[in-house]
Amino acid sequence: MTEALQSLIETDRAATLTINGSDSIFWDGVASLYTELYVWAPLALMALYLVVRNVNTRRILLVLFMIALTVLICDRVSSGLFKPMFHRLRPARDPIVLHLVDTVNGYHGGLYGFFSGHAANSFGIAVFFIWLVRDLWFLMSVSVWATLNSLIRCYLGVHYLGDILVGAIFGILIGSLVYLMYRFITRKDRRQHIYSDYLIFYTKTGFLRSDVYSFLCVLFGTYALILTGGCIMASI
Repeated sequence: MTEALQSLIETDRAATLTINGSDSIFWDGVASLYTELYVWAPLALMALYLVVRNVNTRRILLVLFMIALTVLICDRVSSGLFKPMFHRLRPARDPIVLHLVDTVNGYHGGLYGFFSGHAANSFGIAVFFIWLVRDLWFLMSVSVWATLNSLIRCYLGVHYLGDILVGAIFGILIGSLVYLMYRFITRKDRRQHIYSDYLIFYTKTGFLRSDVYSFLCVLFGTYALILTGGCIMASI
């Protein structure tokens, strides 16, 4: 192992331990709730509603297929190729640092963690939707969601920061490539002229801004519920 690579690994470990864990029952509760799939069920339903309401009926199934394809590629490359190939132990299972790692509710994750499928899926889905919707507030909000969704894995001690960064880059790449594939397939349906009055009520890709903002309300409402749940856990 070269000196430069060893230095990079040590930096990754130090950065991960900085993000990992705390002595706060509140933040532990928030982190554990944030990673629960059922918490995000309303947002997933709202995303489906956003697609059904704003995508041409002939293309709804294609959009859903592209979303599924993004998740499939991110998950299979991470879990089926990279993790078995690199065998990089998760922080909570790495004998070098496991005694320094804080975990929540005894959760350690699987054996290997490079790269993070969680980060890849989060950024893959986020980027595909960002391209699909094309709204600035949507872009910023969903980017924050994907970032938090990924970094919380470091807080929980189940991923190194490097696992997250590589997963995020891979997810951004796949989300963008899948969207380009979608645009190529639907190239004959592209809108030729977009007027300023149109953009008051619609995004550049034809999504109703009112529907987009309803989606964001559900997103921020979910954040509020998670914080409330953390408060309840801390008070028990």
